[in-house]
Amino acid sequence: MDMSKEYCVVPSEAPEHHPSTLSIINSDVFYSFEDAYEVIKKCGDIIPEATSVMELLPSRAEARSKPDFPVIVIEGLDATGKTTLTESLRDSLGATLLRSPPQCMSPLRARFDQEPPLIRRAFYALGNYITAEQVGQEGMKAPVIVDRFWHSTAAYAIATAVSGPVCNLPAEGSEVYRWPSDLLQPSLVVLLTLDPEERKRRLRDRGQGKTEEEQELDHNQLFRLKVEEAYRRIAGPACVTVDASPSADQVLQQVRLLIRGKCHL
Repeated sequence: MDMSKEYCVVPSEAPEHHPSTLSIINSDVFYSFEDAYEVIKKCGDIIPEATSVMELLPSRAEARSKPDFPVIVIEGLDATGKTTLTESLRDSLGATLLRSPPQCMSPLRARFDQEPPLIRRAFYALGNYITAEQVGQEGMKAPVIVDRFWHSTAAYAIATAVSGPVCNLPAEGSEVYRWPSDLLQPSLVVLLTLDPEERKRRLRDRGQGKTEEEQELDHNQLFRLKVEEAYRRIAGPACVTVDASPSADQVLQQVRLLIRGKCHL
């Protein structure tokens, strides 16, 4: 016996979050020292270098009051002029220059870059807390300039975790973009931006080796757009965007004006 069936297609509401964003918190981005620490601690039996990481960590991470002097973070993709700008700011302001991840973690980076995302992200998250400890000490004596900080760690992780176009990123204001409550907050965050073709030209001129994520930036425009948008959506504090295409002296003067207005230096 033949039976006819009729089907009706009806629209449904779009989901609040794209499915690929559901597992970002504490798997791709860590929002506390303890959560990242627990991941590295559990790796001790299979990754001998995990012990070396834990030896570098501060005894405990607490939400700190801001240091006596301003803390200015310079963010941006590779070849946007961060190194030139941070060194110029150090010299012109009489500041201390720090980097995240800190120099003490450099010998371990190649090892952890080979690990699955959960372990790799926890490693870089803890690098921010080591840098924050250094900032807290140096910021009592002079202004501090930081070459990358938590914004970079989170922006790259979010862009990697979220598949598809930029519109799939969690909406602005999502808890994914919140600043960790136990991590020192900078006084000002400057995001250097640059035309993609100019950035590629600068990268070619440098001829340096790149990480897997930096290589992805070079050939995947969509990934680059997601990283840049994630940077802009992170709050606590939000980034102030500066065009890095003028000369180094012009960019320095523009950032000095920002620092003077925001930090009274």
